[in-house]
Amino acid sequence: MKPDERLAELVENSARFDDEAWKAWAQCLSPTERLAYIRKHRSHFRFTDYDEVIAVVRGRRFTGCSSQLLRWRDRIRARTLQSALLFLVAVWLGIIWLAVRLIR
Repeated sequence: MKPDERLAELVENSARFDDEAWKAWAQCLSPTERLAYIRKHRSHFRFTDYDEVIAVVRGRRFTGCSSQLLRWRDRIRARTLQSALLFLVAVWLGIIWLAVRLIR
């Protein structure tokens, strides 16, 4: 792969990450959750003035680190899926236990 092609691919991937991060920021988090995320990950954000802070908290802009936000979102999704699966296993075990008790 030529250096120019590699650079074009990196720019395209970066733009895709930025778009996906902005969608996750705007659509998946409430203003309270956004503010908590900003407080916890302050070093990932760049603010020039107070208006920009307000726009970011309200979900109109995203100035943070895209890869960090997407990694955080994926961890949350994995934990949620794991919790849901554990709940389903517990429910099925309860149903099986109840069926065995009723059969005896």
